[in-house]
Amino acid sequence: MSKGEYNRKDSFDSTTTTASSEYYDLDLPESTVDYLNQQEAAVIQEVLSQSAPTAITLKLFVTPQKCSSWETVFNPNENILYVSLPSAMSHEASKHSFISLLEFAEEKLECDAVVLCIRKDRLDRPNLVRTFSFVGFQPLNPKSPFAPPHIDEQQRNEYLFMIYNIEE
Repeated sequence: MSKGEYNRKDSFDSTTTTASSEYYDLDLPESTVDYLNQQEAAVIQEVLSQSAPTAITLKLFVTPQKCSSWETVFNPNENILYVSLPSAMSHEASKHSFISLLEFAEEKLECDAVVLCIRKDRLDRPNLVRTFSFVGFQPLNPKSPFAPPHIDEQQRNEYLFMIYNIEE
C-alpha cells in the first residue's frame, strides 16, 4: 500500500513520488497558480496510477491555523475512498473539511463512492449516524464487497460503515 498526503489548502504529497504541490486560497500570480496546479495534478495522477489501495492523509484547512486530518484509503479496484473519522475535531472544522473531503473524492479522485468507517465505541456515534444519513450516507454491511479491504475481518466488528454513492 502506498501512502500520500493531501492538504486542501497547503499541499498534496505522495511518498511514492518526489512531487508535491501547493494550493492556496490567496491571490497569487497566475504563473504561480499554474505551477502549483500542475504539481498537484502530477501527484494526484501518481495516486490514481497505483494498482493497489493507497493510503492518503488529507489535511484540510479551515483557516491558516486550523486544520483537520483525515486518514483515508483509495481503492482503485472499486474506485472507492474509505475514510476513518478523526477521533476529535472542532465543529466548525468538521463541517467545512468534510465537504472539502467529498469534493476531493468526487473532483480529484473521481470516486464512485465514499465509505465512512466509524468506531462503534464513539460516544457521538448516534449523532454522527443521524447527520451522515441526512447527507445521504447509508449503512453498509461489513460483509459487503464494498466494505474496507484494509480492515481485517476481526476488526470490522469494531466499526460501523456507511456508504455514499457519488452520482454522475
